[in-house]
Amino acid sequence: MRFQGILRVLQDPPLSGPENMARDAALLEVAEVPTLRFFLWAQPTLSLGRHQRVADLDASCIEAMGFTVVRRPTGGRAILHGDEVTFSFFLPRGEKDYSHRFLYELVRRVLIASFEDAGIRPDEVVSSRPFLASPVCFALSLPHEITVSGRKIAGVAQARGWRGNLFEGSIPLTLDRWHFARCFREKEKVYTELLEGALGLCEIRGDLSREFLIARMVERFGELFEGVSWGGWEERELEKAGELLGEYAFSPIAGEEKIGTLQEGGLAKSRGSG
Repeated sequence: MRFQGILRVLQDPPLSGPENMARDAALLEVAEVPTLRFFLWAQPTLSLGRHQRVADLDASCIEAMGFTVVRRPTGGRAILHGDEVTFSFFLPRGEKDYSHRFLYELVRRVLIASFEDAGIRPDEVVSSRPFLASPVCFALSLPHEITVSGRKIAGVAQARGWRGNLFEGSIPLTLDRWHFARCFREKEKVYTELLEGALGLCEIRGDLSREFLIARMVERFGELFEGVSWGGWEERELEKAGELLGEYAFSPIAGEEKIGTLQEGGLAKSRGSG
């Protein structure tokens, strides 16, 4: 299928966790054009799904490692962002209101095509992993996700707003499993789940670069539209991100959380496995 319009592609410099999440939330609230955004992290950041509980986290260990903790505007479970391709994809609501499931499957197929272009062959059938209670995104593989040899290679979550749908995705090139596991109280358990349930793409293809995979993703996402344009942020989008920054700058492990105020045109509901 093909949507009307030109896909805008953004590529941001390294930003803090709160800045990155505020920019994604701004896309959901005020963006008017389909947007594929790639971004980097200024420091190691643990992102939590919008409704994920913090009781499983080891706050003192996270602080000792110097990691930032943020909430995502989307759902899902925890991800430690590091050596990866991180992206968001905003699709404005058109005349037809596509279901959450339909759009998720559409993004999944685009990612699979991108991986195949990069010489990586995902599984045709995904078997559910036994770690359904895990707080970690990459320990959880459900039938709608993307795996290689039964191990998850991408985490994607979705938020549905009044203006459209926002997807956030993490595609690890390498995985620092032990530091990731140290963020949680049950460290050994989480480490085992990550070892058995997750793969970084460079464990499959050692010469794969971030730039090569991004190029393949831009090409494949672009096929959904009438064309592709590498662009920049609109001033009102950055203004909205600035307004939202205070919400996302408040650490979920510091006490009372401020994320969750619904605004006109903003977040309606969020889902995802992370």
